[in-house]
Amino acid sequence: MGQVGYHISFRSRTHGPISSGMIHRHVRDYEKDVARELAEQAEGTWLFKLDMRLRHKTPYYTTQIDKRPIAWNRWKVHDNGVIYGHWLEGTGSRNAPNSIFPGYWSLRDTKAELGVGYRRREVAEEVLEKHQARGRLI
Repeated sequence: MGQVGYHISFRSRTHGPISSGMIHRHVRDYEKDVARELAEQAEGTWLFKLDMRLRHKTPYYTTQIDKRPIAWNRWKVHDNGVIYGHWLEGTGSRNAPNSIFPGYWSLRDTKAELGVGYRRREVAEEVLEKHQARGRLI
């Protein structure tokens, strides 16, 4: 078994006149910042959902949930390979029908919540506003 987690990436397209080569660096910085912000939100949402669903809260599993960059615009949100992570999520070989515990499905629900277009768009627009406030991507 490996880690429980998923990858987040973000790409955008540029349109309109490009007056200097700096636009490419600004767009790359923007994509990198959006991907990082989506990863931070995914980590926070996953932890929140676990906190709401765990019956017997012990801090070890939640302290292992983390994010890390795997490319300039791609992040991985994962549980550092905790051996019982798949069981807690409900995707392990020891879950139903082998046991009565179906899993908490917190990662699946996080992916569903952040995977929809409107939430990703909202994050991208917030990051764009920050970039525009610094005089980039106007």
